[in-house]
Amino acid sequence: MPEIANGLDAAPPFAVAGPFYAAFACYVAALAASLVRPRISLWLLGIGVVVHFGATLGRGWAIGFFPLTNKMESFSAAALAVAAVTAISWRDVRLYIAPLLALVCVAMLTALSFPLDLGFPPPLMRTIWYPLHVPLSFFAYGTWAAAAAASLVWFRDRDPAWLTLIDRLALNGFGLWSFSMICGGFWGVVAWGAYFMWDVKIIWSVILWFHYASFIHVHLTPSLFPRPWVRPALAIVGFVWVLVAYVGTSFLFGRSSHAF
Repeated sequence: MPEIANGLDAAPPFAVAGPFYAAFACYVAALAASLVRPRISLWLLGIGVVVHFGATLGRGWAIGFFPLTNKMESFSAAALAVAAVTAISWRDVRLYIAPLLALVCVAMLTALSFPLDLGFPPPLMRTIWYPLHVPLSFFAYGTWAAAAAASLVWFRDRDPAWLTLIDRLALNGFGLWSFSMICGGFWGVVAWGAYFMWDVKIIWSVILWFHYASFIHVHLTPSLFPRPWVRPALAIVGFVWVLVAYVGTSFLFGRSSHAF
């Protein structure tokens, strides 16, 4: 593909674009099955994740770099991260898996609504810190989305097992996000010459970090043990902040150096 070598966009062949549509079809089928037979839905989701991951690898091979260079690839990676976390933390409960699968379908549909053209990554992305920072962020988003979905089930059933899952997901997401911010700081030095800037996405990233740090505080505070509803409430509110940090800062709050 000489166009890619010259840094120009090129229309993707079906071998690169087709698997993304196949993965989307699997996700839609998994969502439909989750409303009837959740166990079947897991198999469909697993197939979708494998196909989606293969399509992402194929796209990366085609451009010769980590495939996170535009809006399509960003939403696709977000969908893949949420789908993978859903499969890993699977529970045969409709109220848990259906919202997550719906989120995967919406993210994937959004990805496919953008041009699937292949493009050469800009110079500021060509550093090891970028392919470390962004995937860690998406997996943090995925674990926090799962924590919010588990919170919905807890408010319905009040089963302590769901509270344990919420804690694990929220704290795992906090760890992933912390490592992501460290890698993002090093990437910032390479790309812009500073570890921190007063950029809207960076500010919201810090807000997210403090929100889930407060989750840890609540989790470890004995006086709040008789109020178990606080952590599920924080998980749900946290997912709202995730949407603001990921989508709002790129489309609603003006131009950001991190806008995709």
